[in-house]
Amino acid sequence: MQIEPFQLNELKFAWCNRLYLRTRTQRRRRSAHLARLDQQKQSDLLEPDGIHVLEIATDEIEVRLLFSLLPTESVSATAGKTKGRISKWLGEQSASATNDRSLARRSFAVTVGKSTSSAVEAYLDQQSEHHGYAHRVRLPIFVKRFEHTDEAWRSRVTDHAVTWLRYHLVLATQFRHGVFDATSGEAITENWRSLQSSGRFLIEKVPFVPDHVHVAVSVHPTASPENVVIARMNAAQ
Repeated sequence: MQIEPFQLNELKFAWCNRLYLRTRTQRRRRSAHLARLDQQKQSDLLEPDGIHVLEIATDEIEVRLLFSLLPTESVSATAGKTKGRISKWLGEQSASATNDRSLARRSFAVTVGKSTSSAVEAYLDQQSEHHGYAHRVRLPIFVKRFEHTDEAWRSRVTDHAVTWLRYHLVLATQFRHGVFDATSGEAITENWRSLQSSGRFLIEKVPFVPDHVHVAVSVHPTASPENVVIARMNAAQ
């Protein structure tokens, strides 16, 4: 049976995608203009790119930002647009502007939110009890946590940024029909793991229940949540 792959315009997301980004000036040069960059000005700079700034803190050397991002936006694209807009603005503020970069190439980025890693881990461990399957002799679920080598973790970062980007994804079946069991959950998980290198993600943990699956993943900064999701959905199909 041939199944047509999902297209991005077919997907509907309920999401919370927040990112903390920290960067500084090139060679730690001081800039009085950078210290005056406030949230309203930064929001105006990034509005054309559809990036929403929640908070900002700056001094003469460093800028720290909290964003709310769409699922379509990758961290590397967000960082590039942000640093580009700030650099251009700083150049416009200075009468002695040059072609030199205002901001350093290196930056730090991490996904943030109310749910801690330990809270997500505990929640995923409780799926059997949460959905009322714990009393069954043969549980219709598949749960597995994966350990990764240092080399695998290094493949999730870039040369010019330190990042720690983790997402909790939830994918449900059409009309919430119960189609997964332990066997199919394991088979799909192994198929997803075979795509980790090309998809630039690492699966940390999966619990399958009959009508949906949770996936805890870490991703490369060039990978958007949207692309990670649709690739997993089409592979599972």
